Amino acid sequence: MRTIFASAAALTLIAAPAAANADTVEVRVSVADLDLNTAAGRAALEERVERQARKACKVETALDRAPEMTDWSCVEAAKTAALAKVDASQNGGTGMAAE
Repeated sequence: MRTIFASAAALTLIAAPAAANADTVEVRVSVADLDLNTAAGRAALEERVERQARKACKVETALDRAPEMTDWSCVEAAKTAALAKVDASQNGGTGMAAE
């Protein structure tokens, strides 16, 4: 499940990597200092969401010494949902959860 909650001050990104026993991860992304009506503000938001989605969508490998892998479908779904929620809330949406 990938769910996004948006408010004026923060964006909460919830992502579940595709691993069979993966836990759902919730990450808050601050947007309080951004002017989302500018290209620079939107770019900063997208960068923050991307960074946090990558962290939230890490998948542990079965090998102890192997590096963590990133579930890219999780990253893309989380980013898409997060940015859609921001757009909806800017356009008079309610900021309710979306899956």
